[in-house]
Amino acid sequence: MKIFSPESMQNKTHHYENRGGISMATAQNTMKKSFDWSELIFKIVLLLPAFLILGIFMFYPIVETFRISLMRASGLGEEVFIGFYNYIKLFSNEEFLAGLLHVFQWAFWSVVIQIPLAFFIAFTCTNYKTRLIKGLRGVYYLSNVLPSAITAMLGLFIFQPNSGVIVTLAKTLGWGWLERIDFLGDPKLAFWSVFALATWAYIGFGIIYFMANIEQIPAELREAAVIDGANKWQYARYIVVPQISYALRIQAILCTVGSLKLFDLPWMVTTGGPGTSTVTLGITLYREGFLNWQYGKAAAIGVIIFLLSLAFTIVQFSLQRESQN
Repeated sequence: MKIFSPESMQNKTHHYENRGGISMATAQNTMKKSFDWSELIFKIVLLLPAFLILGIFMFYPIVETFRISLMRASGLGEEVFIGFYNYIKLFSNEEFLAGLLHVFQWAFWSVVIQIPLAFFIAFTCTNYKTRLIKGLRGVYYLSNVLPSAITAMLGLFIFQPNSGVIVTLAKTLGWGWLERIDFLGDPKLAFWSVFALATWAYIGFGIIYFMANIEQIPAELREAAVIDGANKWQYARYIVVPQISYALRIQAILCTVGSLKLFDLPWMVTTGGPGTSTVTLGITLYREGFLNWQYGKAAAIGVIIFLLSLAFTIVQFSLQRESQN
């Protein structure tokens, strides 16, 4: 049997410490002497196209929009610096104020109506799986794939006051009260008619997104809820909603930002009318920039849309961070 004396153990300890110190010093000297410049250049070359694309197509337009918003510019003559005069004029413009109110209303009702409706359909399709349900995924997402022009044509085909689907059905059934309703010509109904059309057009993404998140919930949670005697409503409220809370917040941000930028459907269906009942910030921007040649005012509206979208996004993520903490 080999016996180790304290002296031999101490010598070995000093040996390993010296060897470790020498190896660490050698490694540090090697790192100082040889810096891999080729790897750094390779990374810069790979990142440079991405930074160029972001700079040219994202950061430069944002900065240029801010600059033009402080000018009196028509695209033809010389630009004149006028400070915040465009913003002051906008907040005394009746059409702009109506558009600002409408996008806030649109954002609110999108969150209140579209998100719960999309969640209800997604939850139903996920928990009641049949052959019919499997095919409904494509049907629900079809409206999201269709171009906005086709969606607007379908809306006009349904809501036309003289030959639309609703009027034709009312004539067939003899419902005079329904036949007399002008869904797109009445200022009180035009907003809700376009909103109903937009709900059908945009809800498909939310349904598919929520279904994908619900299907990721572990089966053990579902089984535990069933064992504890939870019904479908309790399972949805106490298990599903907390599990997909992040997806709900993302959808709320998308609905809010999409409402602030809304242009295509109201413009193609009603062109913002009757009066200003369906006008949005996007429609006002288009009229000021491309019809009235007031590029400064149009840029100011673009800046307002950008700042509102940024503010809503920051608030949403701040609330999410506080809830996680």
